[in-house]
Amino acid sequence: MAVFTSEADKPVNYLLQMIMIMLVLTLMPLSLYMFKFKRIHSSLIATPAASLLKWGTIRILVLGSLLLSNTILYYVYGFESAFGYLAVMVMLSMPFIWPTMSRCKAETEEEPKDEITENAEIEA
Repeated sequence: MAVFTSEADKPVNYLLQMIMIMLVLTLMPLSLYMFKFKRIHSSLIATPAASLLKWGTIRILVLGSLLLSNTILYYVYGFESAFGYLAVMVMLSMPFIWPTMSRCKAETEEEPKDEITENAEIEA
């Protein structure tokens, strides 16, 4: 049983869909890239365990709130498929964003430059 299914609620439904799509499309990559920001990166290098707990929790809470809100909207608006698809997208991305110490170390290591890139920089 849908809570909001009247004809008058269609513009609100559409607006909420657009807002949730934009939030998912911006916050998912942001969560993936979060450990590369200078401030977060330096705190992860300085105190890895405490910073990983703090920033890893924030990372999961961002995605968890998206998952929860899309799931609630899916049921409130009468099984509207857009909210369901967004919730599934977020749920499928969570294993790739799950903060572990090994992933934290891998994301905070400096990336080695290729020899080809170094040679091109020297010649230029």
